[in-house]
Amino acid sequence: MLSFEVKEKIFSFWVLQVIGWLSYWLLVCLTLLSLLPADASISELFRSKLMRAFLGFLLTGVMRLIYKRFVSPQSVGAAAAVSIIASIIFGIIWEYSMSIFYWSITPDREFSVYYAALPQNALNYSIILLGWSVLYFGIKFWREWQIERENALQSATLAQQAQLEMLRYQINPHFLFNALNSIRAMVNEDQNRARRMITQLAEFLRHSLIGSDKKEIPLREELDAARNYLAIEKIRFEENLEIEYDVDAKSEDFLVPCFLLNPLVENSIKHGSRSGSKPLKIKISAVIQGETLILQVVNTGALADLNGSSGTQIGLKNVRERLQHFGDNSSFELRQEDEFVAAKIKITRPGPLL
Repeated sequence: MLSFEVKEKIFSFWVLQVIGWLSYWLLVCLTLLSLLPADASISELFRSKLMRAFLGFLLTGVMRLIYKRFVSPQSVGAAAAVSIIASIIFGIIWEYSMSIFYWSITPDREFSVYYAALPQNALNYSIILLGWSVLYFGIKFWREWQIERENALQSATLAQQAQLEMLRYQINPHFLFNALNSIRAMVNEDQNRARRMITQLAEFLRHSLIGSDKKEIPLREELDAARNYLAIEKIRFEENLEIEYDVDAKSEDFLVPCFLLNPLVENSIKHGSRSGSKPLKIKISAVIQGETLILQVVNTGALADLNGSSGTQIGLKNVRERLQHFGDNSSFELRQEDEFVAAKIKITRPGPLL
């Protein structure tokens, strides 16, 4: 069975073919009406030119079969050569056919009368067929280019989606192991707290592994995942971890790439805990300024602790790759501010937010 795409191509060709040759017939008739002698028959004019258009319709249909059989869609040179040869041959056939038609409706005239005009008419028909061939290959090449472009865009989209899925699955295994060990220790000590911790871990994993089918999600969902993550770490670090949130309510509806915030939160835990100062303080803030979201994760520690860590480099690379979706409308900065390390993201989205 023919595919939908092939059926669509065949249908569109014959629709254009019928419309094109009907337009040709009307154009020729309207052009010759002003030159028609007073005693000439208008119906005879329309009938003869309809036969002319009908022959052109049939001959170009045969030419299409030849082009499909012998001309590669990628070969412009072959298309030009075959078009010229086919146009000349079928132009002569067209002229002979029209001569036979005229002779059949005026049998009193000698057929030899049509010989004198044969070269000129055959040339005219060949030019018409050559123009049709140029139009045919022009449309064909344009459609091939459109299909290749759509396939390339689709491939790029799929590749980007696959990359985002791969980045989403890069969960820190140490966090998972530590969380499970903490839950195990908590089961006998405080079952309610252990159940709450399991719920928070499940919610975090749901966001990390399943996430959203969309490339972008509201910042609110990213913050919820970060809260679940930090709540689990809070149970592990107890009084040695202090967490603060300063989130503008308007910023929670701002669309951001999925799993953008958590790599920064993980780094703040991992490297902030190495600074030696207790407790480890982490602050997450988000605010809208004009059309720009400013998202920050600040923790106590030193920027030097981040250097040379492959895990950190992967996490920060993931953040930068997610921000590529916004191009020049986004930025990421990591800097030292006194005894704090600040990771700052800016995303500008022109127009109204959600």
